[in-house]
Amino acid sequence: MTDNKKIDILGIRVDNYTVRESLLRLDSYLGSTVLNIIETVTMEQLVSSDEFPEIRDCLKQADLCIVGEYEILLAANGATEQRIREVRNQDFLHELLKRIVRSQKRVFLVAMTNMQIQQMKESFLELVSEFVSVGDFAVEECAEDMDTIVNEINGATPDIVISALASPVEESFILSHKDKIGTSVWYGIRDSYCQGQGKIQVGKTLKKIVLKGRLQHVVSKYEQNKSKDRK
Repeated sequence: MTDNKKIDILGIRVDNYTVRESLLRLDSYLGSTVLNIIETVTMEQLVSSDEFPEIRDCLKQADLCIVGEYEILLAANGATEQRIREVRNQDFLHELLKRIVRSQKRVFLVAMTNMQIQQMKESFLELVSEFVSVGDFAVEECAEDMDTIVNEINGATPDIVISALASPVEESFILSHKDKIGTSVWYGIRDSYCQGQGKIQVGKTLKKIVLKGRLQHVVSKYEQNKSKDRK
């Protein structure tokens, strides 16, 4: 750890602010005339960061990197009881939704599929019953013309975009189009919105177990290589 507010994992610096501290930063972003990028960092992103350099580039340029899974805190020795609880309960997402509803901010949703869009809406309504979006768009509708997403977003004039795009699609999109997006905040949440039960939740749990093992392996290998380089 470089300081008590940043964790360094695989050479990627991730913010380790409390939810309250992150929300203060969000407040400064909302209403801004430039795009502010908030990214939820997942184990899948980290273990894929060598294969897809755009992941590293995007996280480096992000204004705020939110820890999306508490296993990341454990792997980077950045865990406290409070932070584990906040990450496990997705407190930042919950508080963000309450804030934007209370302040009547306009929200636009982006995901890979229309089914994911519907799941996002249902999950957000479970968290905040007054939630409503001004528009949404699924990548499956635009083939490979990603400029269509920009046009849809800008046409809806939102204050914040909440994105469930997959990696590295999201990172590539942001790096290529960030200067064209006319909103104050882009918030990438990955699949942290998913509150599903049954097979969906079981599949997600099994995936996390596999990713935890992969993350521990790559972190161990990374630290070994760092130690060799120092000698």
